[in-house]
Amino acid sequence: MKTITICSALLIALSLTGGATLSPPLLLAKTPAANTANRVYEKANPAVVTIRNNRGHGSGFIISADGFVITNAHVLKGQSAIVTVMMADGKTEMPADVVGFSKGGIDLALLKINRRQKFPTLNFGKSSAIRVGDPVYAIGTPLGEDNQNTFTAGMVSAIRGGGKVIQHSAPINRGNSGGPLVNDRGEIIAVNTANDLAKVIDGEGTPIGTNTGSVGIGYALSVDLVRKFLLDVKQGNISAVATI
Repeated sequence: MKTITICSALLIALSLTGGATLSPPLLLAKTPAANTANRVYEKANPAVVTIRNNRGHGSGFIISADGFVITNAHVLKGQSAIVTVMMADGKTEMPADVVGFSKGGIDLALLKINRRQKFPTLNFGKSSAIRVGDPVYAIGTPLGEDNQNTFTAGMVSAIRGGGKVIQHSAPINRGNSGGPLVNDRGEIIAVNTANDLAKVIDGEGTPIGTNTGSVGIGYALSVDLVRKFLLDVKQGNISAVATI
């Protein structure tokens, strides 16, 4: 009896709507910001790599079709002369030689992937065009390798150190070090290097540690420092060990 009642109710409902079939829900159009983020990710992501070391991993990005990779010096500090680079597909792993480190305590280093093929690359943006409030995007492998090539968005929060350091709000964490900060054209404008750590306090207001997660304050070395470092590389003015 219950089944008959349900079927009758369905027939009545269909008759009231003229037997029309149900329409699928309307899909809302993407916002311009979402479209920009999609485009930036698709353009920049293939050139971002994960760099394994004997302490864990860091991030980096390819700047030349023959396989030169920029990363942070602290990602490679104390490592062997050869490290492993994992490509954005999460499957392809390749050895890479440590070419050298920036002098003067600058947290930059250069790798060369030890394989002959044409690699995807990131183009350089102009530091002179960076303004506070500009949208920015970070790509890297935070925390664990299961988070490989995580994409986050934020804005330029401040320009510090005479233009050498870009403070931004795109969430970054341990493991993002050496990965790119890119603009809305998918161009590299800085190298993610550190995030601020918020103090953890007890009920009485006494600091008892730090929160190791992102607090929306990230720091990245300007593309101008990268350009200078690459010029030093060409001139042989680099260090065999990290100077940070």
